[in-house]
Amino acid sequence: MFSAPLKTLYDMKFYLESFKKSGWKAVLFLLYIFVIGAFITTLITWFAFRPKIAQAVDTLIDYMPEMSISEGVIEVNDNQPLVVTPEGLGGYNIVFDTGRTDTVYPTEMQEAKTLILVDSSKIYFAAQNQFEQYEMPQSITTDITRETLNSAKEPIAAWAYWVVWLLVIFSQIIRIPFLLIIAMIICAIVSKTMSVNTKSGDCFKLACYMQGPALLMMLLSFFITMPGFITGLAYLAVFVIYSQVVLNHKRFADSEAENADTEEQNNEDDFENN
Repeated sequence: MFSAPLKTLYDMKFYLESFKKSGWKAVLFLLYIFVIGAFITTLITWFAFRPKIAQAVDTLIDYMPEMSISEGVIEVNDNQPLVVTPEGLGGYNIVFDTGRTDTVYPTEMQEAKTLILVDSSKIYFAAQNQFEQYEMPQSITTDITRETLNSAKEPIAAWAYWVVWLLVIFSQIIRIPFLLIIAMIICAIVSKTMSVNTKSGDCFKLACYMQGPALLMMLLSFFITMPGFITGLAYLAVFVIYSQVVLNHKRFADSEAENADTEEQNNEDDFENN
């Protein structure tokens, strides 16, 4: 079990033997893959992303203006709209426009490369295909000074790290069932195309064990930045290639077994005739 994820990368004999095993072993393999993925992503997030998150928070707070909040209404002590473009954010902007009353749309923020927009009562976040908005609670009344901002850097960086970590783990929880369904569909299509004798249980087992190569793809995505559709195509390519190779080996093994049975039956018939 411990070496199973590595074997799924190269060992066709492992795949062929998996067809003879119980489906529950395939489910246990999925759980094992999740644990490995969660452990590795935690390490990557801690050692690789934590310093970057702290640096990003530090940069953002340095560019934030002083402001006051009175019963959930935000007022910025500067000329507005105030657009700041911190270094290290790839040209993305932070906009403070507390006099704005128009509806904020995600497409508007994405086209203007606005990462954060603050109006009189809400804070909007737009990153890639995600859009979130948070309304300032009316119970909050406070002044945010430069001293307040500087003292909040470490707590905010720690909070941001845990949010990122939870999002990474949550995305993996969603990713595995989704990829499992995609892999099963591809396995069924490939087996039909190649005229390989496979049952639905065989496709399920193969889809489970193909999550080993899929895990490697996920880990590579941490270090190689690719558009979402390219990543999706990469997963599809992995499933198609492994399905074809494994099912081709299965067809060959089934053919050899059938020939051996036929030869044995012929030998038995010859013995009886003699």
